[in-house]
Amino acid sequence: MRDRVMPLSGVLNFRDFGGYATADGGHVRSRLLFRSAHFAEATPDDQAALDALNVHVVADLRRPEERSAEPNRWPGPGVTVLTNDLGLEAPPPHEAVATGNDWSVANVDQYMVHAYATYPYEPRYIDLFSGFLTRLVQDDRAAVIHCAAGKDRTGSLAALTLRLLGVPEEAVIQDYLLTNQVSNLEKRLPLMRQRISARYNSHPTDEALMRMMGVQEAYLQAYFGAIHSRFGRLEDYTAEVLGVGPGVQAALRGKFIAG
Repeated sequence: MRDRVMPLSGVLNFRDFGGYATADGGHVRSRLLFRSAHFAEATPDDQAALDALNVHVVADLRRPEERSAEPNRWPGPGVTVLTNDLGLEAPPPHEAVATGNDWSVANVDQYMVHAYATYPYEPRYIDLFSGFLTRLVQDDRAAVIHCAAGKDRTGSLAALTLRLLGVPEEAVIQDYLLTNQVSNLEKRLPLMRQRISARYNSHPTDEALMRMMGVQEAYLQAYFGAIHSRFGRLEDYTAEVLGVGPGVQAALRGKFIAG
């Protein structure tokens, strides 16, 4: 699984999420679908490596204040970057936990599960997810999804894309959980603790902060659970809520699935 990861100096968690087998005996093409954390610290060498991937669309799932605080150094001209400036209906989970100053693991899990359950019907994510899926089939080149850490919002859209392509649930979950292995959580822990303390005057335990920085299967299950509580099929949710109908869904499979 680690061979999916592109070793970049200033970009975390950049990896190919293609290559998986589908339930009907095909496989998702590699080097067309990528997921990542932000590109605010991309080095010149990183930028050159990313340019070589021949990307045509990037979905930046971050909120406007996140983009302003850490503007991306990649991509350059010629790449379509999808953003959305709508506000959230609820604070992001790390902020809700920090301001409440209840850093128990159980409380972190509670907030994360709640956040994931809102993603399928949050207007800004409906717009971004719809725009990404629609633009995937408008060009033969590669595409990238990213947010701040490349784990929650990015993980949800990557998982949705793979499931629509027919990748079995177990493989989708394993791809999602790979974040915990490749994001250098222990190394990043002191900096994250410092940021939380400075911004919120909050002092989480290492265990709780590691929980917030990583991902858990239950989080992704909450995302899909919110969809299936209203729709029997993922394809129906994608058509009715995201506006990505059967024609585009078939085109997605045609572009990304090899026999």
